[in-house]
Amino acid sequence: MDRRAVALGVLGSALVLAYLVGRGPAWESLAVVLAALLPAGLVLYGGAARGRANALRQAQQATEQAFRRSERANLDLQERLAELMTLNELAAAAGSTLDRDELLDRSLEAVTRHLRFDRALLLLSDDERGVLGSGRSIGGSDEMRALIADLELPLDAQVSQLVQLYHSDGPLLFRDADHDPDERNRAFAQMMEVSSFLGTPLVSKGRPIGILAVDNRISGRDVRPGDGPLLYTVGSLIAAAIENARLYEEVEAQKEALEQRVVERTAALASAIEEAQAARVAAEAASASKSAFLSSVSHELRTPLTSVVGFSRLIRRRLDEVVFPSVPVGEPKRDRAMRQVSENLAIIVEEGERLTALINDTLDLAKIEAGRMEWRREPVGVAEVIARATSATASLLSGVGPEMVVTVEPGLPSPIGDRDRLIQVVINLISNAVKFTPAGTITCAARLEAGGGAVLVSVADTGAGIAPEDHARVFEQFGQAGDTLTDRPRGTGLGLAICREIVEHHGGRLWLESAVGLGATFMFTLPVAVTAGATPEPGEVNLHE
Repeated sequence: MDRRAVALGVLGSALVLAYLVGRGPAWESLAVVLAALLPAGLVLYGGAARGRANALRQAQQATEQAFRRSERANLDLQERLAELMTLNELAAAAGSTLDRDELLDRSLEAVTRHLRFDRALLLLSDDERGVLGSGRSIGGSDEMRALIADLELPLDAQVSQLVQLYHSDGPLLFRDADHDPDERNRAFAQMMEVSSFLGTPLVSKGRPIGILAVDNRISGRDVRPGDGPLLYTVGSLIAAAIENARLYEEVEAQKEALEQRVVERTAALASAIEEAQAARVAAEAASASKSAFLSSVSHELRTPLTSVVGFSRLIRRRLDEVVFPSVPVGEPKRDRAMRQVSENLAIIVEEGERLTALINDTLDLAKIEAGRMEWRREPVGVAEVIARATSATASLLSGVGPEMVVTVEPGLPSPIGDRDRLIQVVINLISNAVKFTPAGTITCAARLEAGGGAVLVSVADTGAGIAPEDHARVFEQFGQAGDTLTDRPRGTGLGLAICREIVEHHGGRLWLESAVGLGATFMFTLPVAVTAGATPEPGEVNLHE
């Protein structure tokens, strides 16, 4: 364009000079001046034009370079965007599903959709079998997908490129795989129809769990070593997602197993409950039958037994008062016979009374268990209960035997209950103490418990004591401490069981404190309710039901 401008300037200058010369001599001087100035101006103009042209070319080159840099930056930005989209899609897949197959498919799809790879495959390790398998792929033919799905590689096959990738510390680029010295690697490259591929181990918590391999077989582009770090990051995300899915599968399996155990245990528990209910019904029926039988038999026995005891006493009294005094003494055989008759009658009376007590205890226990026992509810003086009980058992202490000691705290409140039944409890406890205390003392005491909520009654003896392992057994029906074959303790074995039922009916409890050789102390409580702010005086009772 500068050359055209110079040419036009020269042509214009020539035309002007020709015109001035044609006008005559008057214009010749002007023409000479112009002829001298025009070339210089044209030279200056040409130089300026060339400078502008050079500056314009430089600006154009700078613009082209900036455009190329912009294109490269835009391409790099697109690649980074694709990487971010891939990572985001992988994260979304990991957060939206815990199904391993779905997770693997979505991960492979994200790798090939956004990154510059045409195909991808995944192989997972089976530590129990020691193989790489469970293959999945994308971008290949159905035949290739089927072959990869069936592919299994031993983890100790170090010549295999995929096994090398599994044991590597980072991504690896395999070139000329179709010319690898190992035949199996060449066969794999031929199956994949590739000469080079890029791969990375799938690492979770520092432990490899599989491999990820990619190639550009379809587009023909070569994989770049620089893609390795990104592929390693992608593989780490996939590995973490796979590990989460595996843990979820384990949790689900454990949950299902636990639910199955719960179902089984629930069924077993329901069956046990049904069996227990059936057993309870059977036990209740048996208990009712037993109670009815005992009640019937006891009533049937008590009437003739009362007659036997009564007539035995009458016969003994008549013999002692009428017959024996009229018989001459002095003949040893006759005297011995009369003495044996008297002793035998005494045994009949004693055993009859014992059997009567057994029948009465059995009837009482049957009534209590059946809920047919009649209970009176009235204020009961504890001091009076102890006085009546000690008076009733005084005959047991006559002669050589233990000494009775009574200590009753004055001013005790009066519990509400059945006086006769409570007297029965104390009599039974004193009778037991007498049986096992040939000498020493028996202490019957009563005091108010700390807090004032109950009266504590105790019967302590200095006898042989009871072993700790027998403490619970003595309160069972027909339970007795010691060896019943050698010790021969007297009694029915029902007294303490009846005492416990009576005390518990009154809202209290009966227990034992004892050790062998240190005597025994039986204690029971009777709840009382004293009006707040009032302190009972001796003989005064505050009642509250």
